[in-house]
Amino acid sequence: MIAPILVFILLAVIDFGRAAYDYATLAGAVRDGARSAITSGANRPTNAQVVVAVEKSAFGLQLAQGSCVNDPAPASPSMSANTGLVYVGAGPDNSETNAPAGESPAGPVGSCAAVVPSLAGHYQLQVTAKFKFTPLTPFASQFFPGGLVMTVSSTMSTEY
Repeated sequence: MIAPILVFILLAVIDFGRAAYDYATLAGAVRDGARSAITSGANRPTNAQVVVAVEKSAFGLQLAQGSCVNDPAPASPSMSANTGLVYVGAGPDNSETNAPAGESPAGPVGSCAAVVPSLAGHYQLQVTAKFKFTPLTPFASQFFPGGLVMTVSSTMSTEY
């Protein structure tokens, strides 16, 4: 009689542990990406390099660049189960730039905003990852049938 209850508890602990791991890994990866976005030197970073920095630090998680990488992250992007998208954009107190210094300036394309690199000065850049966590166990899937979208952001100021 007690065995089914213990199995349900075990399965809930497994899914909760996976969710905690995914969130902690995303937080560290986004922090690493934000740090790489603000570095200076001869080879200033591009959006692609920032996304690669996030992907390298996100052990075990599938991440990709968002469609409009320099736009603010959409409220509910279209993602498959256990995958995520990475965005690089302006920080909360930055209304002038939205890209790392290595990115080439570009005008708006389609629904994507113009790319304005942070070439000189101290600008806030924000790296955001949205990850769709889907529980493995049927018990937890009852409570989150469409999955749970985790959003993690890190904001740092440029050093150039």
